Amino acid sequence: MPSHHPKIRRFHDLAPYRVREILLVSSPYDAFLLEEDGQLSEQVYREYRDLSLSGPPRVTHMPTGSAALGALADRRFDLILVMSSLSDMTVNDFGRRVRETRPGKPVVFLALDVKELDEVEEDLDSDCVQGRFLWTGDPQMLLAIIKYVEDRINVGHDVAEGNVRAILVIEDSPRYYSKFLGMLYEELMKQSRSLYSEGVNELQRRMYMRSRPKILLATSYDEGLEWFRRFTKNMMAIICDLRIPHHGAIDPRAGLELARTAREEFPDLPLLLQSAENEHKEEAVQAGARFVDKNSPRMLAEIRSFLKESLGFGDFIFRTPDYKEVDRAVDVRDLERKIETVPDEAIAFHAAHDHFSIWLMARSEFEMAERIRPRRLSDFESIGHLRRYLISELKEARDTTQQGEINDFRRETFSEDHFSRIGRGSLGGKARGIAFLNLRLALTDESRFGGLPVRVPKTVVITTDFFDAFVDNGSLRQFASETDDDTEIARRFLSRPLPIGLLSDLRFIIEHLEGPLAIRSSSVLEDSMHQPFAGIYSTLMIPNMAEDPNRRLRELSTSIRLVYASTFFRNAKSYFEATGTRLEEEKMAVIIQEVVGRLYDRRYYPTVSGVAQSHNFYPIGPQRPEEGVVHLALGLGRVVVDGGQALRFSPRHPGVLPQLSTRQQIMKSTQRHFFAIDVDKDCCDAGADLYSTLSRYELKDAEEDGTLPVVGSVFSPDEERLKEDFSIRGPRVVTFHNFLKHRAIPLVESLTGLLDVAEEGLGCPVEIEFACDLGDWGRPTPVDRERREPVMYALQVRPFAARTAMTEPSLLSFAPEETLCRSSSSLGHGIEESIADIVYVRPDAWKAARNKEVAREVGDLNGRLGKAGRPYLLIGPGRWGTADPWLGIPVQWSQISHARIIVEASPAGYDVEPSQGTHFFQNITSLRIGYLTLPAGTEKGDRRDDGDFLDWEWLTTREATEETKFLRHLRLDQPLTVVLDGRAARGTIAKPGAERL
Repeated sequence: MPSHHPKIRRFHDLAPYRVREILLVSSPYDAFLLEEDGQLSEQVYREYRDLSLSGPPRVTHMPTGSAALGALADRRFDLILVMSSLSDMTVNDFGRRVRETRPGKPVVFLALDVKELDEVEEDLDSDCVQGRFLWTGDPQMLLAIIKYVEDRINVGHDVAEGNVRAILVIEDSPRYYSKFLGMLYEELMKQSRSLYSEGVNELQRRMYMRSRPKILLATSYDEGLEWFRRFTKNMMAIICDLRIPHHGAIDPRAGLELARTAREEFPDLPLLLQSAENEHKEEAVQAGARFVDKNSPRMLAEIRSFLKESLGFGDFIFRTPDYKEVDRAVDVRDLERKIETVPDEAIAFHAAHDHFSIWLMARSEFEMAERIRPRRLSDFESIGHLRRYLISELKEARDTTQQGEINDFRRETFSEDHFSRIGRGSLGGKARGIAFLNLRLALTDESRFGGLPVRVPKTVVITTDFFDAFVDNGSLRQFASETDDDTEIARRFLSRPLPIGLLSDLRFIIEHLEGPLAIRSSSVLEDSMHQPFAGIYSTLMIPNMAEDPNRRLRELSTSIRLVYASTFFRNAKSYFEATGTRLEEEKMAVIIQEVVGRLYDRRYYPTVSGVAQSHNFYPIGPQRPEEGVVHLALGLGRVVVDGGQALRFSPRHPGVLPQLSTRQQIMKSTQRHFFAIDVDKDCCDAGADLYSTLSRYELKDAEEDGTLPVVGSVFSPDEERLKEDFSIRGPRVVTFHNFLKHRAIPLVESLTGLLDVAEEGLGCPVEIEFACDLGDWGRPTPVDRERREPVMYALQVRPFAARTAMTEPSLLSFAPEETLCRSSSSLGHGIEESIADIVYVRPDAWKAARNKEVAREVGDLNGRLGKAGRPYLLIGPGRWGTADPWLGIPVQWSQISHARIIVEASPAGYDVEPSQGTHFFQNITSLRIGYLTLPAGTEKGDRRDDGDFLDWEWLTTREATEETKFLRHLRLDQPLTVVLDGRAARGTIAKPGAERL
């Protein structure tokens, strides 16, 4: 549970006063006796260590009161322990001077034996000395004094902020409370430590320690009653001596009177009365209290028994009314399971005595306990109704508590854990983003999503410490850093096994996760604002459906090692070089995430997936940039992130769909194929990548699966319009009309709310990859199970480097004849005057069928220019970085890493939508690379004073420094001037030597 979660945030603020520095003031001899033959600090440390407490305090010894006061003037101390053997002043004098110089600083008197205690106790001024204890020789005594001070100071704050509980101890004899208070604190610490198994991560486990009950020590009836009146609603139990001071004198029945008063106001409050006079036992029992004989050799054991049986410490023991044990639960999850099966009479017995809420209270489950406590057996029609109520409350409370948590991986709770991690290292950037979004979703009212709930798929993260251990084994890191052969790096990584412990956990995971898994990279630098590394590292998808578990484990372990290897691939190294980042700074975590979708024959895919961005770089008509944009696709999202044909719309204007405006646009711009996981494919070789198990399918396959009618339409040639009727003949078109036009499910509202929640959380524009599980929507109601409702899943989120309101560059203009290019659709902001090289794709040699060859030539020339330290302007047709070679030049990042300005300039008839929503595009914008887009067929002859154009004639008449089959490289005597106006989305490239108007 992250620290942003309300429950953890509340617990995180508990116990603000901590004893970290102790000043011991005594003669050297008394200090020696106290330490015996060891160091006092070491004794405190061992006690803290044994009870799993953090931050043991440090002890500083001063031999005189004067020396101690001098130390107080120079240093901060949180607790002062003073003994009677001061040579220069009395204990009271010392306490008064501390009060004068350090008001409120707790001073506690410590006696080494009973005689010393008796001699000094009556004379101690309680205004100067706040506590008195007898040293028993047990280090637990030191723990008791420290926690006694902390609890007295913190209780008011912790009750108000965290609703914590308190145990009131009323005992006037330091001899007795010094004897059992240490034991009482030890039991509380052990109880809190036992809850470690219930905490889902280290943070939550430490929060259990902070929310433990406070122990309030009172030494008189009046002080005890004051504590009780102040914290009645939070009182967990009272442990009281019968013979205590009342109105300044010892009253042998004052404890009994206080118990009766408490019982009247709090009928179910557990009470324990102690006395050295055994004849009072019957009266104590009649008052509803448990009795302990102070002279009994089993006094401490009986107090422990009281804590376990009356306060809910330890296991919950299910008993029948005759006190026969029938079962027991070790934690809250186990309690929920056992309630389903224990006999009715056990449920009735424990409900009648409020045992469920008491036990939950002891586990700091205060809200859950308070909901259950007011309900009585008579409130329910039957034991069955009560049983169902208890199970429902426990499950709801547990689900609420776990929402947004990052759980430590544990096999016994894995089926219930939503987001878990293996290891103690970093989650990496991508996993951190998913975890943060998971938390934000847990804290958000689902009404913001319009009725279509948003979740994160079940996710497991292998943290970066396993990466370090793997690559540092056998010099893998050094080899991969110095090698440029990706295949050899992958082969070497696959030749090394993962750690045995990790393999054991992975085997458990594949045995308990059914269906395909996405194995995603999550490096520490990934998905940051300025260095997103989007698409740079490997993501693989594995079927995880083979009958042989060894094959499934091999698929998973191979994928993890390939993700590790991708840290050192050429693409990543080029990106490091471009961003000025050191490769040795990078570490890789790995995300294992369930793939959203359904199996159709042997292909697995979601009906709806896509990418949503909260900033729209290409608004159309009424759309505005800040309203965002969504790219929707049938099947897996590869169509979108690789720049394929997908439906583009603004979630604020879902009816504005230019792609569906004309027959020509419909036939040309809509999705014609989709991707799915082929569950029969293998992915266990060195060349495996994201696409190893993916296959491309035609729309007719989706129609056979029954998914196309859900998201598509038919273009009726007779009526020249789209219809949602698949019984007619005509081209099938992916339109998503059911969701965008007819609003059959609130897809638009869900995505709008998701973008808003993510952007509010990250504080900047965001990009989200998502998939929608439609459940049983559009299908007959199943007869063998409950109907599954649609759910939206956020797969990952990253900051999106949109245009920002930076200082606007001068609105420079140039004479038309001195302008090389002008675009009304550009990205970037500022003035660039360092580019003297131009690389462009030759219009006379270019054909879409040769785009892969063009990409290779661009990569070769990019490498040479990079080595020469020369940034360049890159010009070419279609979408740069698309995975579909028919839509543009399919370059990898490493092939254009030294380009500073890119222009999309296509010939007439080659109309493709601009690059947006792709991993490639994310890196372009994040690195502030200028990007200008021109309409297809833009020529110099079409130029208007304010129109888009590119002076092809000027380019083709310049002498080339180098010319290849598809490219021309120009080296200019003077640099170009590039002016990008981010507010107006306009860009201008002026020729060398151009004069500004």
